Amino acid sequence: MSRDHPRRPPPSTEISDEALRWVMRLNSGTATTADHRCFQSWRTLSGEHEAAAREAEALWADAENLHLDPVTGIVKPGRRGEGPTRRKVLTGAVALAALGGGVWASGAFRGNRADYATGLGETRTVALPDGSRATLNARSGIALAFSPSERRIHMIEGQVFFEVAPDRTRPFGVEVNGIVATAVGTSFDVDSNLSNGAVSVSVTEHAVDVASSSDRRFSGPVRVLESQAVVIDAHGRIGAIAAQPSSVTAAWRSGMYIAENRTLGDVVAALRGYHHGWLVIRGEGTAKLLVNAVLNLRTPDESLDALASGLPITVRRISPYLVVISG
Repeated sequence: MSRDHPRRPPPSTEISDEALRWVMRLNSGTATTADHRCFQSWRTLSGEHEAAAREAEALWADAENLHLDPVTGIVKPGRRGEGPTRRKVLTGAVALAALGGGVWASGAFRGNRADYATGLGETRTVALPDGSRATLNARSGIALAFSPSERRIHMIEGQVFFEVAPDRTRPFGVEVNGIVATAVGTSFDVDSNLSNGAVSVSVTEHAVDVASSSDRRFSGPVRVLESQAVVIDAHGRIGAIAAQPSSVTAAWRSGMYIAENRTLGDVVAALRGYHHGWLVIRGEGTAKLLVNAVLNLRTPDESLDALASGLPITVRRISPYLVVISG
């Protein structure tokens, strides 16, 4: 990673928090003309106040492209149907920050949909009824749909590594967002945490057949072999198969993340399961910056600082539970 330009010191946490409260108040639908005049006066108090005001206004605009996940209660980038308004999203983020993030991190929003689930910073390996094993990354959930004729896993969210017990009479498939990855006597990883709603399937042993109900270009499933990976975009289009060493696929199970020409958006998405709050990237160009680094998932703030030391980005901690990353 490399950086090539200096950065101004960001506004203080106190002033940034105050600016965010002002912007939410002005967009609440109940703000008066006097409120707007007071805010204009407030932002002229200093260059720091003006910078904080601009940052809060940009964050408000970015919130239009966020949604509140109905399962986890976590704020995520990108839209999903008719979600809450920006006001509700930002107000919820600040309210959770005030509560210390406890509800946000607990996984309580996941409800009863998952047979197995993990919370903030938690990984877990479970034995499935057929003798297979599933290792869940942080903030992940799966539901089982086993029958005498098949073994089907529904991924509710997150990332899971599967070690499949052989059973010729019952195929083992993992389904997420209209994508089905069917094991061919194998070990493989399914990651639905990628930015922009994409999903990746990475194989560490034998092979996996990947099919998408939205991709009509293929007459049958695409086979992904050992030490290979494929990304399926949010529209269900299957991308090109690429080489991916098993060590890269397995790294998260040891608490590390190996980025080899990964976008900053994907890297930040991987850190979200370990961070107490809301990580927001401002700007599509910023999200597409390429990263080559080895990061510690269990110390996300330190990892963000490491990224900021080598990329032309600013990491601004508006509160312990709200971090804005911008170019």
